[in-house]
Amino acid sequence: MGLSHFDDYMTIITAVIYWSLVVCWLAIVLFYGRQYFRLRRVHPVLTTLLIVLFIDGARTLIESIYFGIRYTAEVRFLPHVLYTVLNQPYYVAIPKALNLVAALVIIAVIIRRWFRSLEREEQQRRTAEQFRTELISLASHELRAPLTAIRGYAHTLVREFGRLGQETQKEFLEGIAGEADRLSHLVSDLLDMSQIEEGRLRVERHAVSPEQLCLQAVRSASHPGVKHALRLEVSPELPEVFADPGRIRQVLANLIGNAVKFSPEESEIVVGARRQDDSVEFFVADRGVGIPREEQSKLFSRFHRGANAHSQETPGAGLGLYISKAIVECHGGRISFHSELGKGSTFLFSLPTVEGKRRAEAAAASAGPGPAPA
Repeated sequence: MGLSHFDDYMTIITAVIYWSLVVCWLAIVLFYGRQYFRLRRVHPVLTTLLIVLFIDGARTLIESIYFGIRYTAEVRFLPHVLYTVLNQPYYVAIPKALNLVAALVIIAVIIRRWFRSLEREEQQRRTAEQFRTELISLASHELRAPLTAIRGYAHTLVREFGRLGQETQKEFLEGIAGEADRLSHLVSDLLDMSQIEEGRLRVERHAVSPEQLCLQAVRSASHPGVKHALRLEVSPELPEVFADPGRIRQVLANLIGNAVKFSPEESEIVVGARRQDDSVEFFVADRGVGIPREEQSKLFSRFHRGANAHSQETPGAGLGLYISKAIVECHGGRISFHSELGKGSTFLFSLPTVEGKRRAEAAAASAGPGPAPA
């Protein structure tokens, strides 16, 4: 009789231990789950570890529940039929089966996520290597060319000091200034590209007139070196757009610069804007060489230059359209083009109007809070 009471006490203690384990492992599993959703974007190795720990914790939790019910039912704190069922020899295989399934799932998760991580790292390595190669190629040509020209002009001025006529000196100084501007523009593009790659391109948006943006872009492009007819074509009474004026002028300057490079002298380049629902569409149209169809899909890629651009007459690093696309998309707009070989190209991009932006914000606010951003 004493032994029977002792067995009952030990069974109760065992049940209490298992239910304590249930509480502990439930807290641990919930902790792993919360940490996974909090840290899943931090590092793939860390998230894989959390998944493995979650699966192992869930397995131990289920096993603890199984034995907790079994021992609790044995002392009749739960219906005794549960003890009869769970005490069957073949049901004891359930925890072992859970262990096996959990182990297989853990192996699958580790292999899948590990290989994915290796694949992603290899892709990043190839991308970084390609970027390094492209940057070295750029530095060896686009940076060297203006530096060589500046060095040549400067050395000649120093060597021939006092022997050169005023016109020649002025020509050399203009050459130095032009190459310095080219170099400055290239360095600015590289800095913008770096910000884009790191996801930290800065824009400071406020209400601005589309007509003023186009007018300022045309005025800036209308210097003595440009032998094209620049024409402004802006629809009347356009609403203000929500944009960073400096950045949008940069986009227009890039598009006008491309139109100047790849269209014949004295030809017309049209810069304008028109209303499109809750946005304003800006455009730059030329009557130049056009873009071959096989190159159109790569036009906005980093460092891409068309086959008809690889000449001394058309300098550039192939970053203008890449940066322009990033700026427009950062404003919530879209950039596109249509081109016909030998007949010219038209580049278009849209920006939201101030009133359209307000309507969109009001609609989002009335729809209620959505899911938290990832």
